[in-house]
Amino acid sequence: MASLMIKYIQPDKINDHIDPNFTFLTYGDSDPKKIQAIERHISQGSYVFFHTSYKDQAFITAYFYVEKVLTRNENANEIDCLRTDSSNDQIVILGNREHSKILTFPLPFDKRVVDNLPSLNINWNHVTSGRQSES
Repeated sequence: MASLMIKYIQPDKINDHIDPNFTFLTYGDSDPKKIQAIERHISQGSYVFFHTSYKDQAFITAYFYVEKVLTRNENANEIDCLRTDSSNDQIVILGNREHSKILTFPLPFDKRVVDNLPSLNINWNHVTSGRQSES
């Protein structure tokens, strides 16, 4: 089982699309590349980590232990019954209530964390050569 890191943006207005929804532990997407990544890497028992930025610093804020992955092709009725903005998406991840966590103190997502996550395959040569920032 693989894990996935998903970047999200905090909604600015009350009417914005709220996804992931940390209250109901749902995350949905309709972008073909993201759908492909979820279908390829995520299944029941996987972990999905969520990160966002605040004042030019990235933070891991939550993770879902995946209970189900729903696709519109196979689970349209179940997706339509969701009471979150994920009900509009083509693929939806449902987190397990007992094993998912919204972090009380967000974890800075920096080089120290990345170095302990070899599955990200970060090539630091790009950073040291000046072609890419550490962010």
